[in-house]
Amino acid sequence: MRTPDPNPASNNTQVVRYRIQLPAMVEPASLAEVRALLQDQQLIVDQLVPGEARVTSATGSVPDWEMIKRTLLAAGYPAEHTTTEDD
Repeated sequence: MRTPDPNPASNNTQVVRYRIQLPAMVEPASLAEVRALLQDQQLIVDQLVPGEARVTSATGSVPDWEMIKRTLLAAGYPAEHTTTEDD
């Protein structure tokens, strides 16, 4: 019996990366705090450097940016700019 070839069109999930500008996030402790905040919002943190986070959605859906921005702002890390990132 022959195993069927995989259908490349069968998985339509697309990973979208986002870049968040966080100028208040510069100290090592703030990097750890922001990482935890983002993970609590169902985001996978791909890269975290002073002033910037690169994330993907852990759920495959569009993140709730209003909630994420409110959460970051309440913790003292206002998000100044959020964009999608093309690789």
